[in-house]
Amino acid sequence: MIDADLVVGGEPLPTNVAGVVGTDDSDTDGPRVDVWTVPLDGPPAAVATLSRILSEREAERAGRCRFETDRRRFIIAHGAVRLILAGCLDVPPEELRLQRGPQGKPRLAGGSELRFNLSHSGELGLVAVTRHAEVGVDVDRLRPGLPVEPFAERFFPASEARFVAAPADPTERAERFLRLWTRKEAVVKAAGARLTQGLALTVLTDAVRDPSGRIPGAWSVRDLPVPDGYRAALAVAGPAAPRISVRHAELGSA
Repeated sequence: MIDADLVVGGEPLPTNVAGVVGTDDSDTDGPRVDVWTVPLDGPPAAVATLSRILSEREAERAGRCRFETDRRRFIIAHGAVRLILAGCLDVPPEELRLQRGPQGKPRLAGGSELRFNLSHSGELGLVAVTRHAEVGVDVDRLRPGLPVEPFAERFFPASEARFVAAPADPTERAERFLRLWTRKEAVVKAAGARLTQGLALTVLTDAVRDPSGRIPGAWSVRDLPVPDGYRAALAVAGPAAPRISVRHAELGSA
């Protein structure tokens, strides 16, 4: 369980955590996964505080953002990851050491059993945390005017292309496409693979396997509750359905 109080250096951040938004307490042996929704439109005081706990590399990446909006979102998203992991491990967030795998998937250095993943789109970030099992999360904004059918027909399995093209309403077609897209992305991120390896995955069901073997193993995929205008999904290694708790991190004024 993730601690509800998030602090840096013993001083409260302008950050607090509301109660659990939704919990899947179904009878399953699957891993427990905490998913945090993080609003990325935080006030300047929160951005300034969170910027001080970033690593040197993270600070450099934030500084390379061309637009201030992108810089703010980056700082809040990556600062939130550090706060959440620090709460799990009972260590100061600025002392966490992160490293990246061959395809860029971040993990804690030193062989920790804790697994995590970050995704952000627009003003919404998601952070998924679990133990032992590899985990991936993806969130994306809905773009109703995007012509999704040609892409699905070219890159998705035939059954999924038909699923996307079936509704007469273009907004519903875009919603179906994005649901499949986030589920594929979540599996790819959990596996530390490349997106091109995941486009052909069939993700209409919650139990996912890659028949080509390019992404080995079994994966359990779930849609996540997010605000209107977004779609999100979670993937966890193994065939057992995960037990998911969705929590909301709220940035205060100062």
